[in-house]
Amino acid sequence: MGAYMPKALTDKWSTPPHIIDQVVEEFGSIGLDPAASPDNAVSKRYFTEQKDGLKCQWLANLVYVNPPYGRILNAWVAKALEEYDSGRSKRIVMLLPSRTCTRWFHALYERLDVEIRFIKGRLKYGDGSSPAPFPSILVIIGKNPDNLSTALEIMSDRQLAEYQEAIGDDC
Repeated sequence: MGAYMPKALTDKWSTPPHIIDQVVEEFGSIGLDPAASPDNAVSKRYFTEQKDGLKCQWLANLVYVNPPYGRILNAWVAKALEEYDSGRSKRIVMLLPSRTCTRWFHALYERLDVEIRFIKGRLKYGDGSSPAPFPSILVIIGKNPDNLSTALEIMSDRQLAEYQEAIGDDC
């Protein structure tokens, strides 16, 4: 008989502050949070469910993504890889559940430009008083952009703002 896994009331979880602190310390300021709400965004630029980060371009030097953990997670991983491969995002850091038996995990694992860090213990997300019922991973897409042929020059904040203005405010 398999273990019982209670169904969560939500698939959206706020990132623990110490994870954001570690990301900023290692990689610098976060330029975009494409899977946010106004109360949990970790960047000045963020997309809400209404703006739909899966449909917008992720133009930023550093993108941080803590996507919904439901069935749509595969689409978020595919979008992150698309945005990195296009050069619109220079580095993407994702906080994900550790589900090593999924297609999306193997799509990440098989790439040379992706680093997967297993987080020791179980995280307490948002205002949760108990740890999550699953382990987590931190995925870094573009782990060493200086050595990758797909990496473009890092854009200044002014260049990013000008480009964003040119493509419009829908995203």
